[in-house]
Amino acid sequence: MSVPEPSDGERDRLGAFVDAAKARDVADDFIVALLKHKGWSERRVYGAFASYYERTLNVSLPERGARIEYASDAFLYLLAFISLGAWAFAAGYVFDALIDRLIPSGLDSAYAEASFRTQVAGELATILVALPIFAWVSRTISAGISRRPEMADSGVRKWLTYVALVITAMCLIGDGIWFLTSFLTGDLSVRFVLKTLVLVVLAGSIFTYYLSTVRGEALEPRRDRAYGALGVGLAALALVLGFFNVGTPAQARDIALDDRRVASLVTIAGRIHEKWSDNHRAPAPANLSALNLQPDDLVDPQTQRPYEYRALGGTTYELCAVFSQSEPPLLHANYKHGRGRACFRRDAADNPFSFYN
Repeated sequence: MSVPEPSDGERDRLGAFVDAAKARDVADDFIVALLKHKGWSERRVYGAFASYYERTLNVSLPERGARIEYASDAFLYLLAFISLGAWAFAAGYVFDALIDRLIPSGLDSAYAEASFRTQVAGELATILVALPIFAWVSRTISAGISRRPEMADSGVRKWLTYVALVITAMCLIGDGIWFLTSFLTGDLSVRFVLKTLVLVVLAGSIFTYYLSTVRGEALEPRRDRAYGALGVGLAALALVLGFFNVGTPAQARDIALDDRRVASLVTIAGRIHEKWSDNHRAPAPANLSALNLQPDDLVDPQTQRPYEYRALGGTTYELCAVFSQSEPPLLHANYKHGRGRACFRRDAADNPFSFYN
């Protein structure tokens, strides 16, 4: 709803009052407060002061420039907040995963432990992509405000900033409820407290920074440098710790090959179990040729050598493979192995996922 322009009579009465008050040396701030108390809008009051000082000083009030909303402003601020949310969420996720890895819980599944590399790899990639975009967009916005100071008064900037503040405040409120609920129910732990602190630092820093940009100056070098250093430092810490725990791409490839080897052994064991289920009196097969498996399931994915198989008598048999790493497999915890050759004893009469120690 637009504010109606003052009539000539209102403008004359307001201007006459300001002229009379200034003639008696009444302080400007007192006049402003008094007129606002009487229901005059701040815009009209300062308009009357502008007219008074232009007449008194015989100089036109300098114009800062009209506030124009540019489509590019919306694009830049949207891109800034999207990239900020992407790398901040990814950094928080990496810290949470690292805390789980550092302080394991008995409630964690074997899959959660083994899948750390898969979970964190995508978040590390997100930080590497989103953080430079956010830094570039932020510098572009700052340069734009320096060239066009009226850009700081953009309604687009303020609306999108307040939307971001609402989302961040919801995260902080949710974190507070989560923390108090755990405290009241006795579920607090060191791991939980550390995760809460991660969220408070990330979301709290974003909230306080952007709140200061809409309540104060849009550009404030010392503040901007401090928060910029904090953001880059947190992202860099997440990257360093993440890559340290994830390992090199060569290690990731070796682990993927090991997972493929385990999957092949599980397939072979499953097919042997199916054959035995069809004929309960049949012993373990003498070799794997009668199982009608795909050739890729019978050979190592890297060396293309067949997996080792030995019938041990009766329904028992043994499967062996050579592994590149000692990390546990993603899905089959009962196929844990070290680096190098590892063998697994199986019984065709048992579940194919079980094994003898």
